[in-house]
Amino acid sequence: MENYINNFLFTYFPHIAFAVFWFGLITRFIVANKSIQAKSTQILANDGVRKGNNLFHYGIIIIFLGHFTLFLPEEMYHLVMSTETKRIIALILGTTFGIITFTGMFILLKRRITNERVSFTSNFHDYFILTLLMVEAGLGLASIAQTASTSVAEYASLGLWAQKVITFQPDAGAIIAGHSILYKIHFTIGLIIFMIFPYTKLMHILVLPIAYFFRSGYQLIRKRA
Repeated sequence: MENYINNFLFTYFPHIAFAVFWFGLITRFIVANKSIQAKSTQILANDGVRKGNNLFHYGIIIIFLGHFTLFLPEEMYHLVMSTETKRIIALILGTTFGIITFTGMFILLKRRITNERVSFTSNFHDYFILTLLMVEAGLGLASIAQTASTSVAEYASLGLWAQKVITFQPDAGAIIAGHSILYKIHFTIGLIIFMIFPYTKLMHILVLPIAYFFRSGYQLIRKRA
């Protein structure tokens, strides 16, 4: 039974999550693109929102990009560094930006709970997605401690698992069958977040108004009364 659950979660579930993600992404853009937004509560209360938002957004973007290094084959990154060097860099950056991200989310969640005006306008979705991300960030920080105390080979096998998943290898789950339950919970929740991403307000990260930063300027014109 344990092998069946492990095989499902780490061989087949990633592909289910990817399929749901792409279906949601495409349909959200086509059918409900005007709903892609993250409503600001700064107008309701300015306390802590800027600090929390900056810590959360900058931190989570770096963490997200850092996870993509799992898909790099050893032959590629061995051109510039060893697996041990890669692990040390991952530990340093993961710890630094993991703490930054968790701190930002804690500030935002505390603000939603303790500020009466913000709490009144918040709904289940606001609390759910923020809490889920905080749990995932906490598990990520705990798994960093786990990574620091395990062998280089075990760390390298995490990347091998990710590479087998995206290349549709049937033995992907077997790679991490003997790994810590901490890693497994972290990966599972991460896949769940990835799967529900298109159906949440997290989608606004994909419609960042890049053109805004390159605008040539504007002129404000008011009519006389």
